[in-house]
Amino acid sequence: MSARLHLVRHGQTPSNVAGALDTALPGAPLTELGREQAVLVGQELAESGIAPTVVMSSEAARARETAGLIAAQMDGLPTLAVPGMYEVQAGRYEMQTGARALLAYNRLIRDWLEEGDLTASLPDGESALDVRDRTMPLVAELRESYLDNGIDVVLVVHGAVMRMMSVFAGAVPSQWALTNHIANCGVIELAPDGGGWSCERWGDHLGRPTF
Repeated sequence: MSARLHLVRHGQTPSNVAGALDTALPGAPLTELGREQAVLVGQELAESGIAPTVVMSSEAARARETAGLIAAQMDGLPTLAVPGMYEVQAGRYEMQTGARALLAYNRLIRDWLEEGDLTASLPDGESALDVRDRTMPLVAELRESYLDNGIDVVLVVHGAVMRMMSVFAGAVPSQWALTNHIANCGVIELAPDGGGWSCERWGDHLGRPTF
């Protein structure tokens, strides 16, 4: 099996429990359940037979902590926080809870994925084009430096941004990414496919999802 990019959503945080839009760095740490989730996904990845040389993450506290717990299950691999992989920014809605804030954030993702309006953004937030420009160069670099040399990559990131990255890579249709959210410590597995990418796992969908 060829080397693959394993995008892992971080474990549960107090902000997840409260329904808060926690997107700015450094963000909240993990809850006890979140730490348990990270250990379990680390065990699963270790038992799958993949052989990364490092567990990477965004710079957010929850992603770093998740990466460390995963790495501990994989023979104590080193971890590395990389810039540019933070969550889609909530702008003025940062740390807000309640229906109005969540509706605005979810509407933005819908505008990107269903309406194709990649320039839309929240006040003081970012557009889909901004997200693409900060994430996809790293994806290309990981492919060239690791996957093309037969080395698997584990990258701990965030729910919305990992769905957007999968769409940008051409691995899944926009509507699939809009409809199928990723739970805490859920995994999206992307494999090089010619000059593009294929999706081999999406959350609980093991094996290539049927679109």
